[in-house]
Amino acid sequence: MLFLKPRWQAGKSKPWLVLALLALIFLIPVPANSGPNTMLWGVNIHDGGSDPKLLADKLAERNFRSVRMDLWGNDPRYLARFRNAVTALKAKGIAVQATFFVSFSHGQKRNQDVGADLKEVEQSAYKQTLTQINATKDLVRDYELQNETSLYPNICITNFSGQKAGDFDTPEGRLQAASLRGMSKAINEVRISSRLPLRIILGTVGRHWGFLTFMQQQGVLFDVVGYHIYPHLKHPPLDQNPWFGPGGSLGQLARFNKPVTINEFNAGEIYNGTTNGANRHPGPSYLNKVGDDVTEDGFKSLDKHLKEIVNQNAANVESVLFYEIWDEPRKAPPENRFGLFYDSALQQPKISLLIATSLAGGNLSPAEKNELTARGMGLPAARGVDTRRK
Repeated sequence: MLFLKPRWQAGKSKPWLVLALLALIFLIPVPANSGPNTMLWGVNIHDGGSDPKLLADKLAERNFRSVRMDLWGNDPRYLARFRNAVTALKAKGIAVQATFFVSFSHGQKRNQDVGADLKEVEQSAYKQTLTQINATKDLVRDYELQNETSLYPNICITNFSGQKAGDFDTPEGRLQAASLRGMSKAINEVRISSRLPLRIILGTVGRHWGFLTFMQQQGVLFDVVGYHIYPHLKHPPLDQNPWFGPGGSLGQLARFNKPVTINEFNAGEIYNGTTNGANRHPGPSYLNKVGDDVTEDGFKSLDKHLKEIVNQNAANVESVLFYEIWDEPRKAPPENRFGLFYDSALQQPKISLLIATSLAGGNLSPAEKNELTARGMGLPAARGVDTRRK
């Protein structure tokens, strides 16, 4: 805390006034979580669900002030739902990161069109982007160029780590660079013409730092680095783990001299017992229930690595967004169990939600605080103060 010198101290000393001032200072309540609250906390919500107002109310109660959601802004029906959801969120002071897509994005018809004329690719992506941004610029400030592009099929040279720019100098890498370049130029043009403080997020995963470098070299514009990571309890601290390179993942992110949003985060244990693409996660399965050893390790992992992010000074991490808001039972493991809530009605919170709420400075019931206290998780100040609205 910074104490400013009172004007009267420049002249004659008044000891009684000094004592009165000090007494007043110690009576002023200090926010329990003043450190972590300088960071935005939030969650991935996809399309906002069937009741955006309820969702906004629940997120505001937990002091989640940022969400990440999909935008298909050239689909009129989707755009209407998107605007409805964002309006409800904005009314509660919750900002949106809009992750948007074009015809070159994963799963779309031209995703592997590596023989295309790259000037045409850039222009097509530019035009598809321009309409989406103009349709939402009154509500959204942060736009993310696609999702996990560095994991697209054939984009990285086989058996390379993705740490070097040359690892992405492939036909698919150049195709995506042309598309992302067009997307980023469209946002920049709207930013200039509208004089709105729009920002461009370009994301990466794992240790694919070379993806960011390659895209910079290819003229892709971005203001914020997005990052996805799902660490296990056994993993070293995020600002030390040598697997990512010197300074760990946070040290590597800092090299780009841009703000960082960790806009997908959860416990790596959620993957245990599954096969995710080419990656196998052996050992006992994550059962997604309190008391299960692997699940409890996941809670410990979340608590451990979140505190590392809060306490580190390597990277300018401006926000952490959890993946995701609720479980999706219709999907196969592990995609069915990443939620902070067990249910889409938002009535069954997980321990992971309580940990996140503690760090965000949101409301915790007495029973929820007891759950954290019993595990020694969350922030002690938050565990000891009833923040539930009366």
